[in-house]
Amino acid sequence: MERSFYYRVSAYALLTVLSLVVLVPSLADWTRTSDKVPEWFKKTFNRKIALGLDLQGGLHLVYEVQVDKAVSDKADRLAAQIEEKLAKVKGTKVIREGEGGEARLRVTFQNKADARKLDNAFEREFARYITRDTQVEQTGEVIYRIDPDYIDELRSYAVSQGVETIKNRVDKLGVSEPVVQRKQNDIIVELAGLSQGDFERVKGLIGKTAQLEFKMVHDGTEYMQKLGAYADTKKAQYFGLDVGYDAWQAKEGPQHSDVYLKAKDKTTLEKFLKELPPEYQVPADHEILFEQSSRVTDEGQETQDKLWRTYYLNRRAELTGEYLTDAEVTYDQNMRPEVSITFDREGANLFEKVTGANIGHRFAIILDDKVTSAPQIEGRIGGGRARITLGGYSDPFQLQQEAKDLVAVLRTGALPAPLRKTFETQVGPSLGPDAVGKAKTSMIIGTLAVILFMVIYYRSAGFIADIAMIFNVVYLLAMMAMLQATLTLPGIAAVVLTIGMAVDANIIIYERIREELRGGKTPRGAVEAGFGRAFWTVFDAHVTNLVAGIVLYSYGTGPIRGFAVSLMAGIVCNLFTSVWLSRAMFDWMVGHKKATTLSI
Repeated sequence: MERSFYYRVSAYALLTVLSLVVLVPSLADWTRTSDKVPEWFKKTFNRKIALGLDLQGGLHLVYEVQVDKAVSDKADRLAAQIEEKLAKVKGTKVIREGEGGEARLRVTFQNKADARKLDNAFEREFARYITRDTQVEQTGEVIYRIDPDYIDELRSYAVSQGVETIKNRVDKLGVSEPVVQRKQNDIIVELAGLSQGDFERVKGLIGKTAQLEFKMVHDGTEYMQKLGAYADTKKAQYFGLDVGYDAWQAKEGPQHSDVYLKAKDKTTLEKFLKELPPEYQVPADHEILFEQSSRVTDEGQETQDKLWRTYYLNRRAELTGEYLTDAEVTYDQNMRPEVSITFDREGANLFEKVTGANIGHRFAIILDDKVTSAPQIEGRIGGGRARITLGGYSDPFQLQQEAKDLVAVLRTGALPAPLRKTFETQVGPSLGPDAVGKAKTSMIIGTLAVILFMVIYYRSAGFIADIAMIFNVVYLLAMMAMLQATLTLPGIAAVVLTIGMAVDANIIIYERIREELRGGKTPRGAVEAGFGRAFWTVFDAHVTNLVAGIVLYSYGTGPIRGFAVSLMAGIVCNLFTSVWLSRAMFDWMVGHKKATTLSI
């Protein structure tokens, strides 16, 4: 035998040993053998095949990303930047109108002549984001629209960033092998191995937008006084609707009397605001949001009764969570949990600037369009720190878990756009053992059928094909373990299919060897010619199937991708075992024994 033969056999033997070692964590129970297995081994080979959603149960969710909200939020930030850029022009006001792709910025000048003085340098600075739509000479206004190409970019970013944010949140939950992937404007989430009790908490963490905003409160305006008077006349039509008056004294300032709406049920307030006549509609540059708080007795004690109230706010945020660097759970003087947040340098400077310019006014802290608190600013706040309270009377353990969950989502970043759940299904773990049992049965039957056919039809050569098939399965499972792939029910079907494919290439080669033997060649010459001339046919067939697997993986979801992973790994292993490993065994059979005949 040639020396290269022994080199090949040694390499194949080493590969087989490594494959078996890699499979140990997937086949052995670490909890039972933890004392017997060396620590260095567990650290080096701590990779295993994870079971998919259909085999061990779990949660399958589909979320639609509300991409238009991301566009509207960007329009608000552009309005703030433009207003700051034009701060030197007296009486300039920038209002965002419309939603999503219809969003536009209306720049209004107190002096109409200033509208004609906007130079090209100003518009070039924002050219990537906006284009001039109209200029109204009579009213001194300039209207800009968001550039369509930039809108498409924002929408795409909202989805892709949403995928990354959800992945970070899921990783903090400790779920093994989570699947988070994008499909157009949807995000598909598959979490295997969850218990029934974890479902609701996980869905809450994933779906929480965690958009943190700070906005100024303007409850004492003429508009709220007019709206409060109108609400007084409509109390009989909206059950539980009432008008509240909040008088408070600003530090070194005048007496304030704020008007707000309140109700025990939030839907009452929402219905009332939705059905407002045109003359009472909320101005475009403002909005009304809600806060839930506990009722307070005359003695100042909180009760379990909840009350919803309104806040009349600037639509544009003074500060957002994009400047956030850290969040942690802290406790107030009553030992109730709250969330302390820290801003970066830019956010801290902005926070200090805003609080310094609005001493005596209320500053609302808003999380996911819900006011968590609206404290009065008593002085300039430096240091870049703020606190988010979590409501009043409630179970302390529930509040603590809520605080921890909020910290988790704030640390992983806010979703760039809200999510709307469009599909949900829960898979029970009872399906797994039954499915695995049937898959094992089908694999055993299929394997025995293939082995029996090859031995009967191809004799000794068929025995070689059967050995190569066994090695093929070992290499396939080892590759999936190294990749930490998730094995699904369709993935098991792909493994069974691979068993059939494992001998398919051998059949092509064997038939070619038979033709060479019938042509009068020696066994050694027939083997060389058979493998050499059939190689490209076998290679072409495998590449074609590999391309199909790549397409399935690229465009499929969930179980389809699981099938594609097993199929692609099987194709690679099949090509190796049917061509190179089988060839080594044939070389040993016709070379080592110097055979004059070949059992094929």
